[in-house]
Amino acid sequence: MNGSRNNEQLVTVAERYFAQLDPDAELRSIPLEDGAGVCVVHTTRGGGTIYVAPDESALFVGSAMDFDAGLAAFLAGTRTPPEKFVRPTS
Repeated sequence: MNGSRNNEQLVTVAERYFAQLDPDAELRSIPLEDGAGVCVVHTTRGGGTIYVAPDESALFVGSAMDFDAGLAAFLAGTRTPPEKFVRPTS
């Protein structure tokens, strides 16, 4: 599978997670260097970011964390368990 097609699949993974968190999310994807995966950003204020690795594991970080800090955590292996990707209820 080529890199572009693989990135499309990783973006789809992030889109599915965001659909669980906010079905109306406005998203923008950023390919990560060295084949590390993709970053998908919810562009609305307070939206957060999901980093997805080639193995489809993911890290969600809130909007309070900047891109570089989130990327460092992601590259260090920090991941969000799939069951945590649920819409908050109050």
